[in-house]
Amino acid sequence: MITFISGDILRANTEFVALGVATGAPEGGGAAGAAAKVSSKWPEVQQHLRQFTRGNKFQGGDLFVVAPGKNRPGVIFMAALSDAEHVSASFLNRALRKLARYCIKHKVASVALPKIEAGVDWEDEVKPLLEKFLEGERTEFYVYED
Repeated sequence: MITFISGDILRANTEFVALGVATGAPEGGGAAGAAAKVSSKWPEVQQHLRQFTRGNKFQGGDLFVVAPGKNRPGVIFMAALSDAEHVSASFLNRALRKLARYCIKHKVASVALPKIEAGVDWEDEVKPLLEKFLEGERTEFYVYED
């Protein structure tokens, strides 16, 4: 199920927050929008991603998951950006498909996602992909449109 809402994604009362980040610059985490906010609020989450990418490839469409912490949701990093400013539709397609599978396999109850629009059209490209892969799943997906 997908619900489109307004508000601050960092105040979401969900089990996980999923973010699109760049494949080539994971230290910056995509360094804009929600990824930058998460890195500022929960720097240990960004550290986990940096440690992972030092020894592993983080390619287009890949996921990296940081489990929920004591006072924060889990964070799912999706390699959806080809660089720090441009979402790749093919990377996003693969990442959303993997996100849906991850949520089913791990019985994730809820996930918050930001509006993903860096270099792609939200209405014509991104929203249809969200609906294709996430609608009808048992996990509740909350998409913060602003």
